[in-house]
Amino acid sequence: MRAHLTKSATIAVCAAGLAACAGSTGDYPSLAMRPFENGTAPASPLSAPAAIRPATPAARLAELRAAAASADSAFAARSREAGALVGAAAGQPSDSGTHAAALVVLGELDTLRGKTAIALAALDSLAAEAAGALSPDSALTAAQAEVAATLARQDETIARLWGVMDS
Repeated sequence: MRAHLTKSATIAVCAAGLAACAGSTGDYPSLAMRPFENGTAPASPLSAPAAIRPATPAARLAELRAAAASADSAFAARSREAGALVGAAAGQPSDSGTHAAALVVLGELDTLRGKTAIALAALDSLAAEAAGALSPDSALTAAQAEVAATLARQDETIARLWGVMDS
């Protein structure tokens, strides 16, 4: 008798569970064909997509160019002084005061170069955003090329001064 009651209780619980699943609340989507599924074209033409990323503000580009130009003018002024110190240190022993002064000025030039590199890094970041959004910005590209050329010129100056120092 006990086995019969257990089977009956199990069947009753399963029947109640299935009855709960069978209820319809109307939240399901219709299975009817939608207009695009039968091959007809949409009624309205597609509009051109809006720009995902607006162009870089001209004020921001001018700010970054000015920062690079300021660092470059300080670099140029210091590199003239560095040329004299490095020339005097050429051929001197590494423990001489002249050699130490030349190393200090080369370090200062590297710091000033770093300020230009910071401006270029900001421009590179803006260019990466533009590329990621598939939104080319010619003014940004021009500013980036200008600052990169400045940085390359500074690199050449530092390399030339190190070459003089090593001779």
